[in-house]
Formats: sequence, C-alpha cells, structure tokens
Amino acid sequence: MAEEVTSLPVTDDLLAEIFLLLPTPADLVRASAACASFRRLVTDRAFLRRLRSLHAAPFLGFLNHNGFHPALPPHTSAPAARAVSLAADFSYSFLPSHDDGWKVRDVRDGRVLLDRTPEDDDAEDPSSPVFTELAVCDPLHRRCLQLPPIPDDLAASVEHPQRVEFQRWCEPFLAPPSQADETSETSFRVIWMAQCKTKLVAFLFSSTTGEWRAVASQGWADLLAGTGVSTASSKSPVFFGRQYACGCFYWVMDWREKLLTLDTTTMEFSIADLPPGCRRPPIAIVDAGGGRPGMFSVRENVAGSTFDLYYTIRRNNNDGPQRSNNRWQMERIIPLDSGYRYYLRSATERYLLLIRSEEESSSLQMADVECFSLDVKTLQFQSVCRLKHHILRAHIYTNFPPSLSSQTI
Repeated sequence: MAEEVTSLPVTDDLLAEIFLLLPTPADLVRASAACASFRRLVTDRAFLRRLRSLHAAPFLGFLNHNGFHPALPPHTSAPAARAVSLAADFSYSFLPSHDDGWKVRDVRDGRVLLDRTPEDDDAEDPSSPVFTELAVCDPLHRRCLQLPPIPDDLAASVEHPQRVEFQRWCEPFLAPPSQADETSETSFRVIWMAQCKTKLVAFLFSSTTGEWRAVASQGWADLLAGTGVSTASSKSPVFFGRQYACGCFYWVMDWREKLLTLDTTTMEFSIADLPPGCRRPPIAIVDAGGGRPGMFSVRENVAGSTFDLYYTIRRNNNDGPQRSNNRWQMERIIPLDSGYRYYLRSATERYLLLIRSEEESSSLQMADVECFSLDVKTLQFQSVCRLKHHILRAHIYTNFPPSLSSQTI
C-alpha cells in the first residue's frame, strides 16, 4: 500500500515571495482575487512597500490642461489605466477651495502638485504675487493637503525673480522622499525655487514637519565661475525644462550647452555640460542604471526629412579618464518611423512620452496627434492614445492599479 504524502503548509511569507515574482501588477491583481486570504496578503501595507521597492510603477497615462489621458488598448497598462481613470478624480473637486484657478505643476509617486494665484490676483499682471497657493493631491484616494505660505523671513530673500512656466515667478515641484521618510507612504517633499536676477533661491517643505525651510541660495557669479558663461551682461541666465534622475534635478540653459543641477541629497546647485551638439531642447533625462543619468533627444535628419532618437549616457568618474567638455557617451541611435514629425513632451526616470504628427499637417490644422510611451529599460514603444490637439506640456502619471495603491497623503 502506497504511503500517504502530506504537503507542507504554504506560509504567508512564502506566498508573499511567490507573489513578488509575478511579472506584472495585473497578474498580482488577478491572483489576489482568488480568495480572501490572498487578497488580505496582497493589500497588506508591508507587502505593498516591498512591491513598490522591487517593481517600477507602470505608465498609466499623462496629465495636461485637458485632464487625464489614460493609456488605451493595446497598451499593456490599459486595464490598470482604465481602473484609475474610473476611480480617481482628476478634476480635484475634493479640494476645499475647488475652482478653475488651480494648475498642475508636477506629478510624482501618484501625487499631483497644484498651484494658483491668490483670489482676485491675475497671473498676467506684472505686479502679480511671487508666492502662489500650493496644494498636494492624491486624486486616486481623493485626499489633499494645502501647504502653508512661505514664512516672511524666507520670502524676503527672493529679489527680482524671473518669469518661468505658466507666467509664474516661481517653480514649485515635488521631490523624492528623504531616506528618513522612505518607509512612510504619506510623506512627501516640495521644493520651491526662484531664478532671480542675481541668484538662485530654493526652499523645502516637508510633510513630516509641516514647515518650510531654506535649502539653497547661490549667486550666478559663483555658480557659473569656470564654465565660460559670462555674468557681466545685464541678461541673467534662464534654465527651464526640469528633469529628474539619479537623485538630481536638471534644467537646460536657454542659450548655452549647460545644465543646472540640484542634488537632492546635499541640496546644492552646480553646472554640468550637455552632450556636444545637443543645442535644441526638449531633452529627456532618465535613469540609465548604475547611478548614471541618461539623456534622450529627438534629432531631425535634414537631408532625409527623418527623425532619430539619440540616447547618450553620462560617464561616472570611475568609468575612465574624465574629459572636461565631453563626459557623455553615445549609447544608441534609434530610427523613428518616416513620414512623421516627433516631439518629446515628458519624462520620468523610467518612461518617455513622445508625440508624432504627419509631416504634411499644418500647425494650425493638425491631424490626429499620436502619443507613445517608451520604457527606457526595455526600449519598448507602445501607443498610448490619439488626440485632436497638440501637446505643449504634459506630466506622465505612473501608479499601481487602485487595488494595489495605498493612500499617499
């Protein structure tokens, strides 16, 4: 008579390890629907923290002035994007002072940073206020936090600021959490930056303390010393097109091959070089792996009226001899389909958003605009959606499906 074989019990710890090996969040959602015990394990906060640390949040769509545009089939994230679009409120009606004056300034980790000029003030007015109202929102869980105003003693250090995006005098944006806050889903940071006539000024808000503090202030003369950029003229440099990768924010200088860099660990500004020949932004800076930033740019081949996507990676000091003017190394040139004009519109550390339109379409009567995502790890292009209008500004929205997402505020 054959001996009866008894199986060992599958513990929750072992199940968690198995679930973390599933290739996509959609697979995990399906597994969690099998039984109540699976569902309880998958929605546990500790498990979700491990999930987010091991897997990049998928590209679900993008936000612009017309709201949220979810990824549509056949995009691999289409099911999760549809679930988010049904569950979330991207009109921000849950804001206590909801009206049409709020504008999206940044998107990160499922949060959306909004700002607006105070009531009865006009952003187009030359005397409009430097400091706008700020709110951080979690549209999926319909939660928000309106930030306190910047204290007067900090505000007094902002002198002769220059206009930036949305005709604002300042640039607020979301920053990655500090090491101390990495285990808290509801902790976030906001940086407020002003490019003044003679200096850069930056303040930092932490949701942990609920307060603003000064983090950086540096004069242009000191910052640009040794770069070959003269500060003797009355024209102050202007940096725009903020990007983030590998712990640093980057901005492109308006008239030279230079990058302004803000290290989020030290909160110090510095100047770096763009790759040679990269004179026409926009560019996209991404995480190339190994702590190195990579850069994508769209370049037109004038002779053949075609477009290529150039991918360069910045060298680390230990990659070989450092070159003063060329620390970027060409990684790949990706030919793009002919018959179209291509534009980079947004980027995260992991994804790009590109749009293309038929070459014969005019800028005034443009045909359908096709939107594509590019995964910089796999170099996989996927169609996101089609629009009837051009996109000048957009913010990529990444997140996990609603059943795998925790509140972020």
